[in-house]
Amino acid sequence: MRAFRLHPAHGFAFALGTCALLPLAELPSTVTLGVLAAVALIAAVAAYSGTAGRAKFALGLAAIALFGLVYAAAIGERRLDQRLDAALQGENVELAGHVDGLPIRDQRSVRFELQTVAGARELPRRMRLSWYETGVAPEPGDCLRLVVRLKRPRGLVNAAGFDFERLALAGNIGATGYIVRALPAQSECAARFDIDRVRDAIAGAIDTALPPGRIRATIKGLAIGDTREIDDADWDLFRASGTTHLIAISGLHVGLAAAIGAGLLWLLYWLWPGLGLRLPRPQAMAVAALLTACMYAVLAGYSLPTQRTLITIAAMLAGVLTRRELGWWTRYALALVAVLLLDPLAPLSAGFWLSFGAVAWLILAFGRRWRPEPLWRAWIMPQLGLTVALLPLGLAFFQQASLAAPLVNLLAVPYVTFLVVPILLLALLLSPIAMLSAPIWQLAAGLLGPFDALIVWAADLPLSRWTLPAPSLVAWVLALLGILWLLAPRGWPGRALGAFALLPLLLPRSPALPQGAFALSLLDVGQGQATLVRTAAHTLLVDTGPGFPDGGDLGDRVLAPALADIGVQGLDRLIVSHDDLDHAGGTASLRRRLSIGRIDASAPGSIPGASLCQMGERWTWDGVDFEILHPPTTLPYLGNESSCVVRIAGAGGSALIPGDIGTTIEGRLIREQGDRLDVDVLIAGHHGSAGSTSADFLQAVTPKQVWYSAGYLNRFDFPRPVVVERVTAAGARQFNTAQLGAIDLLFLPQGMQTPVFARASERRWWHEASAPPSAD
Repeated sequence: MRAFRLHPAHGFAFALGTCALLPLAELPSTVTLGVLAAVALIAAVAAYSGTAGRAKFALGLAAIALFGLVYAAAIGERRLDQRLDAALQGENVELAGHVDGLPIRDQRSVRFELQTVAGARELPRRMRLSWYETGVAPEPGDCLRLVVRLKRPRGLVNAAGFDFERLALAGNIGATGYIVRALPAQSECAARFDIDRVRDAIAGAIDTALPPGRIRATIKGLAIGDTREIDDADWDLFRASGTTHLIAISGLHVGLAAAIGAGLLWLLYWLWPGLGLRLPRPQAMAVAALLTACMYAVLAGYSLPTQRTLITIAAMLAGVLTRRELGWWTRYALALVAVLLLDPLAPLSAGFWLSFGAVAWLILAFGRRWRPEPLWRAWIMPQLGLTVALLPLGLAFFQQASLAAPLVNLLAVPYVTFLVVPILLLALLLSPIAMLSAPIWQLAAGLLGPFDALIVWAADLPLSRWTLPAPSLVAWVLALLGILWLLAPRGWPGRALGAFALLPLLLPRSPALPQGAFALSLLDVGQGQATLVRTAAHTLLVDTGPGFPDGGDLGDRVLAPALADIGVQGLDRLIVSHDDLDHAGGTASLRRRLSIGRIDASAPGSIPGASLCQMGERWTWDGVDFEILHPPTTLPYLGNESSCVVRIAGAGGSALIPGDIGTTIEGRLIREQGDRLDVDVLIAGHHGSAGSTSADFLQAVTPKQVWYSAGYLNRFDFPRPVVVERVTAAGARQFNTAQLGAIDLLFLPQGMQTPVFARASERRWWHEASAPPSAD
């Protein structure tokens, strides 16, 4: 059998095999994996026995790809098995574990990840907990004995947007929950040293040296990878300016630390040339670069992204360390294989794709023989090329691209990397002495002032927030091939034709609607509500989902991506039914991201530019009739009872969105507008609480379907069993976003279609299975 020699194609084949799992709805069965492993082994033996040839080389690539798929699937199955046992959900569980990472503190709670101690076999090794108690201050490395209430990781599932279950699997988080009470510590549960304790101390020193604000939060992110102080509005600003990659410790910053280490050793050899007789200078510089990068990565928390960066740096230095001539693509393949062997589920994270995508572009641009070019071209073209190269990846994970990014990064990348970061590294070295480090932190803050002004200016530029649909697999692959063609070396025939392969990225995934039809979507926003109504040429959103008391909302994470996915760049009308946080929480962030033609609300004073929604208002869009049934102008604002009630009727059916009204207003609607209540689909009032959706109201509405917008295992037990019984007695089918994800239904001229549930239509193997779709 011939000796195996690494070829760049081998690394790409292994990566292709691991990534082949991503679009699957279910993992292959154990039997299937066994068969694939056997086939891969036979193919490998056949490929590497006898003489070499193109056919055997291709067979070897197929074997490596199969090994990658089997390996990733086995690790994926193991991660899924490590999730919390479903029987323990909602039960009080006693456990012990160490605080892992930096706790996130706010006015209401402390959130942190806990690594359970060995021996807790029935519990996940890692979980994310919230402690709703004032005065508690767990530190990194503390060992805690707790009584907790847990559930399996479960996120929101919509056609596009943030996928918590994917994030939890990538981070090996097997449960989420909250702390019921703390228990006295025992001798076998002792605190351990944790580098995060050092990071927390440095964060405290930065807090002492600098006033609160975005600049202080940015310094923490750049210096120690601490992004706890960066809020959703700040992240939106960074995304709009295309500078997100600069904020937390990136591969570029770790690489700079490695370069500084190598430079210091070069200086040492220059001062004492005799050192070269003991250890050649190139190898010594490579070792120094790796050690410096390791120290900086550890100080950044040694997260998976920094581990990937270290592996990549080690692979790029492999030729120097082994004194062998290795091509750039061979080093790239070596790094790719090493990262995927360490964590075959790394492709679940956006960082994996963005970092390896950026390195691939740099090799394409600079890996071949250098030739002199004008300074402006050598500086500008890589930035433009990098923006184009990473466009499909940004759309796949964030449904957003910034056309201001190339301009901003031309200035921001060298300014932050070569001026600000070295100052921060100096401050880190001096951090044990607060008297010396504080002025350095303040100097860095002053230097970041122009950068902050630049991104604020850039975020207001046209198309700085360019939202597009999440690309389908076919559109994504075509875009990648088109980019390879477009960015090919000069002299490549027809390079401009590659731009045509990017056009499918612009196509919305939802088909156009005919006159008289409308699409009704109840988005999965957890314990809140947001209902999207789309006609042939208009879009209405009723409510914007929940916000959170400590800041943040779902406008950026759910609403904007969902609208972009159907090709909507703005809303014709927004109705905020009432001022409760679970219905109005996403309004501010949505207004930052989208243009909105008109806003109506029952409490317009809390929303700048909003008008009062009033009973009796009617309008027609594209053959679909809209009507507001409540509140009357004479009614003072009464919270839930003042909710705007919206009725939609088209050629194929009708729907009613009653907000959070209770039985009192339901009775008033029955008495005064009973003839307007008969509809096909009813969004249950107040998420299915016992004080709404009365039997009399159901009799007047006579819905065929009742939809609930509720959080999974929510503390209110919505929808209440009594409501489910009422709806069952009324003969309507029942669908719940907590079980099924987002619910979509088309009302076409030929009639109401079958509803589509996101947990089924968008299912991936890491998603929790949906419950039965109906309770009838």
